[in-house]
Amino acid sequence: MTDAITFDGGAAVKAVSAKSGFWYHWGPQAWIDMWMSNSMLVKRAMPIVTHSLLPILRLSGDKDAIDAGYKDIKSRRETLYWKDSPREKWRKRYGNFVREVEWGLLELRKYYSQAQYEEIVIGTCVSTAEETTADFIAMMQSMAEKNEGKTTVRAEPSRWEKFLFDTFNPAGFLTGPAEMRDINMVEGSMTMYVPDCGWHTCAAQASLPNPEQLPAEGCQLICKGAFEALFNGDNGGLRMEFEPHLPETSCTVRMRWK
Repeated sequence: MTDAITFDGGAAVKAVSAKSGFWYHWGPQAWIDMWMSNSMLVKRAMPIVTHSLLPILRLSGDKDAIDAGYKDIKSRRETLYWKDSPREKWRKRYGNFVREVEWGLLELRKYYSQAQYEEIVIGTCVSTAEETTADFIAMMQSMAEKNEGKTTVRAEPSRWEKFLFDTFNPAGFLTGPAEMRDINMVEGSMTMYVPDCGWHTCAAQASLPNPEQLPAEGCQLICKGAFEALFNGDNGGLRMEFEPHLPETSCTVRMRWK
């Protein structure tokens, strides 16, 4: 499947070709992403829209117009069918989440300054994550403990590491397929490259609240902003730095745990 993705009024266009094949659609990582998208996105993250952004918007603008806008964007949800592959169910769930979040963020921008907007969104995401995904945060913060004593230094992962990362990555539901690079266990650092982040590629472009633009609001604030706030290296914990390559759909994520 190929989608034409535009950004900034069509200034840049990129054709994104999804991976294909039985292993991609039905392999272990597809099942993990399917399960995690339901557990983490649908059940724990989606309430950010209905329980936080929507009430704020109703108090900030015309309540009837806000409700009508949300009803319209919600009507664009893709339905999951029993015959869908695990990968397709992940794509639909992620796309539904991105579409509604982007709508909420674009509406929020109309009523608040940039500083207020960022404080509302990042603060909401951080507090929600700490409340609903404490187990996931703890798993990510345990990288220092898990990698203690390892001395690997190389630009690319071994075949075994690559297999494990491509097949049993619990965080893969957030990005889609990714690559490990620049592994340095001595210094406690690793770089992850995401060729086509799911935030930008899972929802059909025409279904987005602004079909002329890449869905970048959540990329900058919910992914980059919230994750960098959650994992900031305090007390020797994990530090994450996101470098979205907008207007491309790729991203570089740098992690350090020492």
